[in-house]
Amino acid sequence: MTKYVDKFKNPANNYVETATTPFSFLLCMLFGPLYFLMKGNFKHSLLSLILMVMTAGVSNFIYPFGVYVINKEYYMKRGWIAV
Repeated sequence: MTKYVDKFKNPANNYVETATTPFSFLLCMLFGPLYFLMKGNFKHSLLSLILMVMTAGVSNFIYPFGVYVINKEYYMKRGWIAV
């Protein structure tokens, strides 16, 4: 098993979703809240948008450093199984 688990399987329907890719950092930096919205993570999409407005976009360069952990926790909390 690799150090970075990036795929999760839904136990209800066996659907496999890619949580992160090597470009997730870049995608999150470029698209900010839209990246999390595409992943279905509405909480972090809203939080990212609020922080981006409050910090005049500076948080958009800091938030991507946690994108791997954020996506991993999002799927694990919903009962998805790491593949």
